[in-house]
Amino acid sequence: MNIQEYEKVKDMDYLEYCDYLQSKYGISTTSYFTKNWSKCSKVTRTAEGLIVHHKFEDHAIKLGDVKYARNNPYEWQLPENLVYCDYLEHLLLHIMICETPAAGKNKNENVGIGGVINHLVPELNDLFSGWEPSQPWRKNCKDRIINDKDVYFVLLNRFRMSYEGIEYCKGMPLYEFPDTLLKSASSNYDTWSIQNNITLYDEICNYLESQKANDPPSLAEDNNNRFWS
Repeated sequence: MNIQEYEKVKDMDYLEYCDYLQSKYGISTTSYFTKNWSKCSKVTRTAEGLIVHHKFEDHAIKLGDVKYARNNPYEWQLPENLVYCDYLEHLLLHIMICETPAAGKNKNENVGIGGVINHLVPELNDLFSGWEPSQPWRKNCKDRIINDKDVYFVLLNRFRMSYEGIEYCKGMPLYEFPDTLLKSASSNYDTWSIQNNITLYDEICNYLESQKANDPPSLAEDNNNRFWS
């Protein structure tokens, strides 16, 4: 997804964007899991740099992990409930879930946010800092988005604006920005050091700080009302 496409889709709601991506890439020809909860190999399209997102992850977390998936309706694994996307489109999907989780989501599950701060952002930080994946599928996914760092920064700021100012437990911030975004997925490997990400982290910090001038005065209050309502 380049910046021109983001401008086209940024005001869609989550389900509209899922429909848009299904139209863009097509519907899966198979379910994600079989009825015996084995992953269907034919669901994968990483040769094209695309990964699979579960549409019902606005209701439940980790629907691609059998330990979590089998506790939810099997219908959520059907082809019509799968969405192909690149890394940046996947990040936008999870940000949209954070902004408007389903009213009937699973109790005590914080949908969307784990995918942002624990998985997608750490890996994208490494990729945009020059990490070269050894797995061919991951390299394909990198190649599809590597020229769109400007979109990545815009998405990080959108996520910040969704959570800036939210407080819990005696006024402590729920997420510290930008620190919660300055993570690495690969720094535990001998082939990569978090020091390799420092230049990107500085760019992220400077960009997010520069965007605060555009925040509405009521951002913190609006976010707290949205989050705790």
